[in-house]
Amino acid sequence: MTIVNALTINVEDYFQAPAFQLSIKESDWGLLSPRIEYAVDKLLLLLSDHNVTATFFVYGWTIINFPSMLKQIADQGHELAYRQYNSPDCHHLNQSRISEDLNRYHEQLAQISGHRITGFRNDSETPDWLEEELILAGYEYRCENSASEIKAPNALTARRDIDFQHLHVSSHRVLTKPFDIINAYTIRTRKYELTRKLVTRYTEETKTPVLGNISTWLMDNLQPNIRADSLLKKWLHQYHTKEAPLILHQLFSEYGWQKISDIYLHKVLQLNSMKNRKGRCVS
Repeated sequence: MTIVNALTINVEDYFQAPAFQLSIKESDWGLLSPRIEYAVDKLLLLLSDHNVTATFFVYGWTIINFPSMLKQIADQGHELAYRQYNSPDCHHLNQSRISEDLNRYHEQLAQISGHRITGFRNDSETPDWLEEELILAGYEYRCENSASEIKAPNALTARRDIDFQHLHVSSHRVLTKPFDIINAYTIRTRKYELTRKLVTRYTEETKTPVLGNISTWLMDNLQPNIRADSLLKKWLHQYHTKEAPLILHQLFSEYGWQKISDIYLHKVLQLNSMKNRKGRCVS
């Protein structure tokens, strides 16, 4: 049986990319010329051409400023989920403000999409108290942004007492360090043949879907050349960006991809439940 994989997409304008996290503050976003609609339109067309659905993780800033764009995403069958922005130089998280944002944007996204919002992602390590806040706000899963945040060996873990899922971007190891199989950087900095081999090996060895993660700015080949946090980050951001649509075309042509709610929250959980029942019967 062919395994269909799960695709997540960070809805990011060019100036919200990781290469500019230190040099461009959140307070500066409104001062820059947005290009997010251009990138999203191109990506939606590519996804439609390959019958791919995905889960789009969205900042509160984007929810406020681009509700029509988000409705267009939802209307094409994709899933919307909330992404909490945490400044890299912020060492203290305001629990009351984050809790307020979780509830406010959960409700706004539901109104925009017309569907229940179940997914959450954040840009830094999750504090212990956040999971309870997510559950109270109505979220059903948290998806890591990178393999470097993985705290468990499996792609999916769950609390036994509460129906809340932890999803992890699929990774492979080089020596002792995990690297994402599919993200905005790895698909451009390695040959596509290696990406294909990693996807195939992962699905064959684990018998589970690959969970990939890309960003919308990959589709913006006309983004302005602005100063990045470092020369290395700038190089990584610009490397083979023009080739990114072709790389994604190959990836979507060779493998099936759907949104998280269709893959992990339904099919994989049902499979795990069947395995558990089978184990109990055997014992």
